[in-house]
This record gives sequence, structure tokens and C-alpha cells, in this order.
Amino acid sequence: MKIKVEDIPSSGLEIEFKGSEDVLSEAIANIELPLDVSIDPKLHGSVTLNRDGDQILISGDIKVGMTLKCSRCLNQFDTEDLINLNLYARRTIREDMDYEQVSDLEDNEVFICHGEIDLSELIVQEISLDIPMKPLCKDDCPELCSTCGSIIGSNGCFCARSEATDPRWEKLVTLKSRLTS
Repeated sequence: MKIKVEDIPSSGLEIEFKGSEDVLSEAIANIELPLDVSIDPKLHGSVTLNRDGDQILISGDIKVGMTLKCSRCLNQFDTEDLINLNLYARRTIREDMDYEQVSDLEDNEVFICHGEIDLSELIVQEISLDIPMKPLCKDDCPELCSTCGSIIGSNGCFCARSEATDPRWEKLVTLKSRLTS
């Protein structure tokens, strides 16, 4: 979704995403995502573009759906993430400059190349920064058993219940059983 700078009125431009249109597919195809991560190209939320002198403020909240793989149990799960956009876009010094040639931007700054802002690409970049390094399907995910490979505590794993006691602790186990009986 490319927006021409001259099409942004002085009062600002608000773009609503209802979740029905495919907004991100092209931008997702152009970025390298981690393995086992997929992003739903349909968004919910709104983005506002406001002129501020020679800069354009891009702000808004976007809700995006993702499919991730849990780093403990290795099951895939769906999640929604709220992305808060707060970026400044500014024109390059020369229109023929390329992305790699601009290095003096702040963390929340992007530049306008050829008089256009690629909103889809900016949103996908913000989403990719928000993907957790070690995603969890739930906070108390039990992880996989190192002995049998099943999820600990599931019907397929009896290792934790039938584990033999380390011989070095045998005397303490005996003492504990005498004290509790």
C-alpha cells in the first residue's frame, strides 16, 4: 500500500483496516521471517498520517494475527499482537537516493523515497520487530520431556512419575519416608 506524499491533505489522512482486505501479502513476500512464523496479511485498526513541516507523522494501532511455534512444546499456535506505530517519515536529500544510502536516521524515522511511503512495508517491519525470540503457547507451557520426547505431564509421558531416584540421594529419600510415616 503505497501512499503518495502529495495525496496526504494538510488535515491528515486516516486509513482504517477492517480485516477483510489483504494489505500485507506483497510486503511479507519481500521480508525474511523466522522459520515457523506466518503473518496474516489482513489487519484490524487504523493508521493516521499527519504532516509536520517537512516530516510526516505515521501513528496508529494495528492488530495482526500470527502463527508461531512454541519454543518449549514445539506446537504451532495462533496469536494476535497489537502493534503501536509511531514513526516519522522524511524526504531524502535527493530523490535518487536508495535505502542503503541513508544512514543518519533515528530509530523511529523512515525516509520517503520517490515521493511515496510504502505503508505495508513499514507495518511488516514493525511486526517483525515485535515477534518474540522464544514464543510460548502459554506462560506455563510444560516443555518436552528430555527422556521420551513427549510433552511433560501428558498421557504419553510417564518418565517423571516413574523416574528412578539418583543413588546419591537414596539415603535422604529413606530418611524422608521414615519422617513422614
